[in-house]
Amino acid sequence: MNDIFISYAHLDDQALDEDQKGWISKFHRVLEVKLSQLLGESPTIWRDQKLSGSDVYDDKIVNEFRNAQVMISILSPRYVKSEWCNRELHEFYKAAEDGSGVRIGEKSRIIKVVKTPFDAEDAAEHLPAIFDAILGFDFFEQDQETGRIVEFDEAFGPRAKQNYFSRIYDLASEIAKILKNMRSGAAPEQTEPLTKTGRTIFLAAVTSDIQSGREKLYRELIDRGHHVLPDRPLPTSGAELEESIREMLGQADCSVHLVGQKYGIIPEDAAHSMAKIQNDMASEQVQSKQDFQRFIWMPRPLITDDERQQQFITELQENPAAHAGAELMEDSLDNFRDYVVEKLKHKAKPAETPADTGPSADGPSSVYLIFDQKDDETVAPLEDYLFDQGLEVLVPSFDGDEADIKQAHNEKMIHCDAVLIYYGNCDRAWVDMKLMNLMKAPGYGRTKPFVAKTVYLAPPMDRRKQRYRTHSAEVLVQDGDAFNPAMLGAFTATIKK
Repeated sequence: MNDIFISYAHLDDQALDEDQKGWISKFHRVLEVKLSQLLGESPTIWRDQKLSGSDVYDDKIVNEFRNAQVMISILSPRYVKSEWCNRELHEFYKAAEDGSGVRIGEKSRIIKVVKTPFDAEDAAEHLPAIFDAILGFDFFEQDQETGRIVEFDEAFGPRAKQNYFSRIYDLASEIAKILKNMRSGAAPEQTEPLTKTGRTIFLAAVTSDIQSGREKLYRELIDRGHHVLPDRPLPTSGAELEESIREMLGQADCSVHLVGQKYGIIPEDAAHSMAKIQNDMASEQVQSKQDFQRFIWMPRPLITDDERQQQFITELQENPAAHAGAELMEDSLDNFRDYVVEKLKHKAKPAETPADTGPSADGPSSVYLIFDQKDDETVAPLEDYLFDQGLEVLVPSFDGDEADIKQAHNEKMIHCDAVLIYYGNCDRAWVDMKLMNLMKAPGYGRTKPFVAKTVYLAPPMDRRKQRYRTHSAEVLVQDGDAFNPAMLGAFTATIKK
């Protein structure tokens, strides 16, 4: 039995120079060497090296890939137009479904390697569902300065060569895991079809300094059955770029944005970087599509010497319009990736219950007292007062990793009866973000409206803070330096009704 079957278009193995090997031939050799190192033995890799369009598609060829454990489809414009290649893909898929299964655990036995970008519309009509669902490794990148597509090949310089070996090592690691699982007798998953079973996600294009992180997140999402956009290189002119992004955001259920140190390419006739354009347009999408989710990540601390990028970072952190409808996480990329994957899981819908706007019936009413860690001491009188009124007081978590803290915040927001946001030493952007969280609470699983929502303004005060107003909640302003319990009398009475 073959370990791997490589499906490719013969046109893609033609060398650019007579003295060089073809791209497919070199790919075969390097993959075999790396897999040998990872597995401790040489894998059996088969690919057709002699058949041409006039050769017969006979049973020998069918048996070679039907007996393979993993199939690698090397995609290109020629591949998607090839009847032969399409047949190989479908025959393997059908044989896998009828045999040991298309998936082993959470891993797909079909892997796509995109050698050259192709127009998805050129693919046969029955192929996109398979393309969307199988794990992909892009062997090209879009130059951040020129927008030009550069294939990973040593003929295009040292950077392209380095990227080639880096990507093929990632690919070899993935395949090694699949082969080890199959050899160990891991149970196949035959019940889950290899089609788009998840959600459609717009994974924003990023700068080169965080491209590898985006690729890992991309593969994680694809491997879990999600459809990830962009599914083709983005245009480099401003008008075409915006039109393309708008179309993809319209198809998407959510968007994910990774922010790094570099400002990145500014498209032709545009005033801002591609990263900022994508974020601004995703922010607009929230206004027209209320259930649209957004996730934004940046490392902590994020240090850049580019003034334009620093301005963009500050805008994301402090301007409510820039992070509208978004969950902004400043943590490790691994934690962010785990958090997003968990959030995108399909959850069973709760059983419908009659509308209920009153307090909890099975215990004391609860108040989620939201405050910044800088106000941990000054908020104590409010916490004590609410507890003395017979209310269960929930407070934020500050210990643990970012994903756990956010999960705890969401759970308290879902289950509490009322919310009191303490506006003390934090900034306005923090308060606005918390109010936006409350607006999105039904999307997290909350089934009834809040009995009360109040923003409590406490010292230090300034002119801008004194003028704070919002239609999203009631606003109370502390008079003087000391807390006056009478200020919360109406708030507690509303909860106890």
